Amino acid sequence: MTDAPVTIVIGSAGRRLYLIDWFRAAFDTLGLSGRIIVAENDASSAAASYGDETRLLPRYTDPAYGEEVLRLVDEVEPKLFLTANDFELMQLHVNSGIADELRDRGVFVPGVSAAWQVGCADKLRMAQMLEDIDVPTPKTVKGSDLASLLADAGENSEFVVKHRFGSRSSGLAVVTGDDVDEAVVNSAKSVPPRADSTDPREDVVVQPRMQGSEYGVDIVSSLLDPGPLTGVFARRKLRMRAGETDKAVTVDPGPFREASAKIARAAELSGLIDVDMFLDDQGRASVIDINPRFGGGYPFVHLAGADVPLYYVSQIFGNPVSEGWNRYEPGVISAKYQETRVTAHGSCEGSDTSTSVEHT
Repeated sequence: MTDAPVTIVIGSAGRRLYLIDWFRAAFDTLGLSGRIIVAENDASSAAASYGDETRLLPRYTDPAYGEEVLRLVDEVEPKLFLTANDFELMQLHVNSGIADELRDRGVFVPGVSAAWQVGCADKLRMAQMLEDIDVPTPKTVKGSDLASLLADAGENSEFVVKHRFGSRSSGLAVVTGDDVDEAVVNSAKSVPPRADSTDPREDVVVQPRMQGSEYGVDIVSSLLDPGPLTGVFARRKLRMRAGETDKAVTVDPGPFREASAKIARAAELSGLIDVDMFLDDQGRASVIDINPRFGGGYPFVHLAGADVPLYYVSQIFGNPVSEGWNRYEPGVISAKYQETRVTAHGSCEGSDTSTSVEHT
């Protein structure tokens, strides 16, 4: 192995300890002495003490967040900075421009363009952006603008109601046309307030329920050459738990390639994003959601043979990329299970044990 350890930073890993394990495995495969620094705002989170080093950062909403991220990067000089938190991604790529500052320092920051990051966070805007690049997506309207959607609905139509700016199925309900108004009102009650919004129904979206089976699809582009598609991994969702895929079976990615290529190119994608799609009876794919990060469905394809952490590490440290990183076996069924680990003894300074939420 090389003498000097190479460094990556993983932020807000929460419960995704497997990501740390798989990046360690990538270091071992490539014969690199690697160091994984886990950056969290909660010192007692499951992942905080699982890396080779732990660094506490302010919450992404804290005015000091950006300064502390840059201070950390200048100190440890990582080659890769990634996060598994949707809201932290918005802070990095849009609200602060920190992602570009990191890239100027020679750090790889996977993700999409700032415009697409905003679109991924706003389900109404995302639907419009997908339509603009000719990627099928269900008609999406604000909760305050149901008339145009209901006018086209059949007698037995069902609708999906959810938060416009939400994460992990927040505010979700599946209802018939008779109950959609009530569902919008109920969903709006739990919408986080926004300074520029006077009607909480504006922050709820409604879509017709898609017909067919739901799939999770990982779309991958090169970290060195953003945009062109380099990998597509797909699994059919068999069971959900708390808004995340709990059991799935890997499938042929072929039906999803066309939509994936259009999204990767338009979004100037670097690295991996997680996309929810439906396939109808004719095999046509429609996109219903995009998460510009490692999602909770990636383990199902990794266990079947794909290896995106190896792909990342190979590129950023100049090693030849293994041809097998984007291949996996269809028909592999995997299910998640629960583990518990000690993360602190007594009081844990810097930990917000009363309000912290781990992103699974």
